[in-house]
Amino acid sequence: MLLIAPTGVAFAFDDTRPALRVGVLRGLHEMQDDVAEALRHELRARGIDAFDAVRTYDEAIRDGVPVADYYVEIMAAEAYSEDHGSIGVGTRHGGVSIGVLVSRVVAELRVYDANMELLESRDLRKRNTAVVPTSIGVGGRSLFAYIALPMIERAQLRRVVKAAGRAAAGEVLDAVR
Repeated sequence: MLLIAPTGVAFAFDDTRPALRVGVLRGLHEMQDDVAEALRHELRARGIDAFDAVRTYDEAIRDGVPVADYYVEIMAAEAYSEDHGSIGVGTRHGGVSIGVLVSRVVAELRVYDANMELLESRDLRKRNTAVVPTSIGVGGRSLFAYIALPMIERAQLRRVVKAAGRAAAGEVLDAVR
């Protein structure tokens, strides 16, 4: 009986370290929140307990935030796409315009400790270039319709925002470890 008691006590200790808790602060603009969402998703994929702090930095300082080991803020995120030329190919009954679309995200990443003291600030820049269809045309001799494809541009922006989130996750992990 005495041999069983120490063994049970030894197994009662949990020597695993809890996952880091990282609160991702909200931004003032939609693009900041889009990059922050991609960042949260990527941090979770890497085993970090990342959550939406539901506050901006100023609100967090004023009202407090949920308990976390670190806080992350995406500042001044700007995303845009540019069409760098295109070529149209058509026949009697249809046509397509193919262009070079360059999408970019520029942002600043700030990492704070649990007391909201700035640990690091880094610039994020991501770019994606692709040759994509930008518009299509369909018709005949008496009627012809030409339609732009803005969903292609949005898909390119989403892709570059996710890439910025992956890059930001790497920067956060470098800053906290």
